[in-house]
Amino acid sequence: MNSKTEVPVIIVGGGPVGLALANELSWRGVEYVLVDEGDGDVTFPAGEAIFSRTMEHLRRWGIADRVRHHRGFPDHYPFNVAFATSLHGKLLASFDGHANRDMPMAFGHLSPEGPTVCPKRLFDPTLRDAALERGADLRYGVRATLVAHDSDGVSVELADLRTGRVERVKAGYLAACDGARSAVRKALEIDYEGDFAQGHNFAAYFRSPGLKAHLARQFGSTFFQIHTLTPQRTYLTTVDGSELWRISEYCQADQSPDPADMIRRAIGENIGFDILRAQPWSGHRVVARQYGAARVFLVGDAAHLRWPKGGFGANTGIGDAIDLGWKIAAHLAGWGGDGLLESYGIERRPIALRNTGEAARNYDRDSRIEGSPLLDADTPEGEAARRAMEGEIHRHRKQEFTTQGIQLGYCYAGSPICVPDGSEPPPDDPHVYTPTTWPGARAPHAWLAPGVSTLDAFGRAFVLVTTEYESTARTFADAFNARDVPFATLRITAPDVVRLYERKHVLVRPDGHVAWRGDELPENPMDLLERICGRRTLKQQAELKAA
Repeated sequence: MNSKTEVPVIIVGGGPVGLALANELSWRGVEYVLVDEGDGDVTFPAGEAIFSRTMEHLRRWGIADRVRHHRGFPDHYPFNVAFATSLHGKLLASFDGHANRDMPMAFGHLSPEGPTVCPKRLFDPTLRDAALERGADLRYGVRATLVAHDSDGVSVELADLRTGRVERVKAGYLAACDGARSAVRKALEIDYEGDFAQGHNFAAYFRSPGLKAHLARQFGSTFFQIHTLTPQRTYLTTVDGSELWRISEYCQADQSPDPADMIRRAIGENIGFDILRAQPWSGHRVVARQYGAARVFLVGDAAHLRWPKGGFGANTGIGDAIDLGWKIAAHLAGWGGDGLLESYGIERRPIALRNTGEAARNYDRDSRIEGSPLLDADTPEGEAARRAMEGEIHRHRKQEFTTQGIQLGYCYAGSPICVPDGSEPPPDDPHVYTPTTWPGARAPHAWLAPGVSTLDAFGRAFVLVTTEYESTARTFADAFNARDVPFATLRITAPDVVRLYERKHVLVRPDGHVAWRGDELPENPMDLLERICGRRTLKQQAELKAA
């Protein structure tokens, strides 16, 4: 184990969220140590959906193409979803998806990247390799124990599980990305709030070279995922578009299904398979009561758990990592105040409540649909029942597969470091994204030139997007420069982009969210800067307001 007694940041947990935070800090030039008790291998594949917003962050780090054009799926493989009576029954309904190669074009009016599908067994190593290329200090087989923490930093014991060696390390900040059983969260005595174990399930990961062709013959097409209306609500997902599969079904809390029996019952007796891994899992709707204490922060599953209905899990956690990452970097650089760190939980906890709630609603919508033996009947009555069920599936299940509002439309309403302008907030529709520059929202994407997005201007500094010449913003620049706060301007002139940005001046934070907007520059830019940089804590803001 490398020897360092002091480090700016300790990241506990090396899953996709911890590795995303590692990349964000590396990109911002922040030194850290990441520790994980495991060996870094992905033993059970889950969470293939990579949202548009996540891909935009990967674009900024320079690795979006690596993730999109991985070798996990054929580039042309369509991510269509089907519903059937069973895996050897009747096709009932389907939702068309795009292949990875087509997603940037399909979503280009909303995002410079669009979503993609990448198996976790490839996604995590891609993030790890990118972090290592930037000089990451990643330590596997190491257990972290929080010893002490206060407003100045943390003290952590790191135990090498192979050698038994223990060392104590001090850090300015600790990010707990250590999952649902987070030891850090437990040490802080922070509980989850919400509904635990709303449903019990069992899943298996297996190899079956002949299953793809069998399903194509059965249903007349190739699908990424097939949901069934069997009593167990079995659903099957391809993990590589070829021979690797994940199957899951509902079960009772006291049940421990035999994975071979489960697979054989689902796919039939004549299809060969080899089980690679099997495990139980439960769906939850819980969020941590608070997102940390002092300089310790809960990130990802350490802060929230949900149903895997919509692909919200890792994407929500990566959103946490981005929000925390730029704030830690700003605090370390000296231009971000304590209020910036304080705003992390204020901004991200409502997003977790929103996303866990929508995932639970997707589960509830699924549970409303009931199968019937008539659906398999080769009779006019069976055909009529299937047509009726197709309509019911489209009414109740479409929402799970149309999530642009979840992906791009989340907004930090009520954030102490965003300045409201008195206008009504935009509608928060999980399924429809409406571009807006409302303070707290993601600044909209627009193409400025072939391959160049407005989003490409954001990340290193606060950026004033303005319809006027840069000289107009000199007062702004002077205020930022006086406090050594990174600042840049982006002039927009194309009429469609000007309309999209809604105001003459829009100030965008380093994470790409709007901090302030207006048609006139503020009379006191320094006061605005104090707020958006978190120079005042909530207590100080309240005292100032009361004075």
